Amino acid sequence: MADDLWQLSACDLAEGIRQKRFSGLEAMASTVARIRALNPSLNAIVYDYTEEALAEARRADADLASGSLRGPLHGVPVTIKENIDVAGTPTPNGIPAFDQIIAPDDAPLVRNLNQAGAILVGRTTVPPRRQHA
Repeated sequence: MADDLWQLSACDLAEGIRQKRFSGLEAMASTVARIRALNPSLNAIVYDYTEEALAEARRADADLASGSLRGPLHGVPVTIKENIDVAGTPTPNGIPAFDQIIAPDDAPLVRNLNQAGAILVGRTTVPPRRQHA
């Protein structure tokens, strides 16, 4: 079961973690294993935060063990597109020339995910903008 946790919905993951049917670390490890198996050929995740996400999942599990629930998405792995600002990281919008544009703050979406207890595991690519003919 733990190997297949990446297949569950966010709601099912959150409930399973809250009910302690599995840990946030198990959910994250399942997701990370899937990313590592497929991303080399897909190149979907262009900013890989898996190591940080595993460490954060451990902290989330410790919080839950001490009775502290971070929010409705406590410990749930999430990805976001690379065109959404994450403080201190590049926001290239799918354009390599913009790789050095560093976000000064989190976008509201990222703040909301963090406040809900989700854990960012990576950022996914966006296609470059096309010129209109």
